[in-house]
Amino acid sequence: MTGSRLRPPLKNAYLFIGEEVFLIEEELSHARNLLGDGASMNSSSWQAPEVYRMDEVIGLCNTMPFLSDRRLVVVRNAHKLPAADQEKINGYLGDPCPSTTLILTMESVKDKDEAKVTKWLTSPHETVHFNALKGRDAIEWIAGRAQALGKTIDRVAANRLAEATAGNVWFMASEIDKLSLYTSDNPAISLKDVEELVMRSLEPPVFSFLDSLFDRRKDVITKLCELEWTGMTELEIISRIEKNITQHYQVLVENKKNLPGLSAYGEKKISGRRSLWSASQLVELLGEIRKVEHGIKSGKSLHPYAEMHDAILSVLSPA
Repeated sequence: MTGSRLRPPLKNAYLFIGEEVFLIEEELSHARNLLGDGASMNSSSWQAPEVYRMDEVIGLCNTMPFLSDRRLVVVRNAHKLPAADQEKINGYLGDPCPSTTLILTMESVKDKDEAKVTKWLTSPHETVHFNALKGRDAIEWIAGRAQALGKTIDRVAANRLAEATAGNVWFMASEIDKLSLYTSDNPAISLKDVEELVMRSLEPPVFSFLDSLFDRRKDVITKLCELEWTGMTELEIISRIEKNITQHYQVLVENKKNLPGLSAYGEKKISGRRSLWSASQLVELLGEIRKVEHGIKSGKSLHPYAEMHDAILSVLSPA
């Protein structure tokens, strides 16, 4: 997903659904831009569940646009509307105004929950998914974003940027914009540019937490608590910890070099922790973290963050 999804002429109804709120925001902005000069007078937005009078929304949908070919109406988080209002939307979409585009959004919805939150929406519409960007999708999105700014970025640099930002699209977009300015007249963004600018300036909470953990700093639990406010799930955090444990074991114990996905900067940083971690300690930490992971996946974990606290402290501060 490297560009806008909507193309003129706009259809009567769309559902924007997925975890990536940033991408939904960008596509809504693109939809408004497609209205041209009449956008300010012919675009309206409501946020559920604060839509108090759905009849007014439907009435606006049935109103002809002013000095424009099309009207845009957005109802955000439509899955949070009362059932009566959802039924009114279904009724309208059964016979929509031909000059109106109604966009319903369902934000921060995971794939596994889609069927449940959309079962009420039975009238004709086009669904556009905005799923979390991972792996190749994240790298391609970064390349597309750079290209839109007149830049190129090689795959290694894009992968490093995706890794550094933990797949957070808002962070990725912000850092690509900075890199575009940083590289000035140079048309290419290199791994060196990412290392010099992003790794020094971004320091997202998950990165700060991992540094604190593997540097065995006293603020590690504080850093873990801060992650609760970032939107990262417990399993995402555990996945990052496990990946870093594996990398530390390969570098510190097996003395491996040039590992896939690990930059020269990252390898040097891990090597500097040789006196902090033994093979048995890394294996112990991995075992404790996997116990927490098993508890979450089996549904037996009641307080995952508290259990991660205990798992980390049991290794860093053994009784």
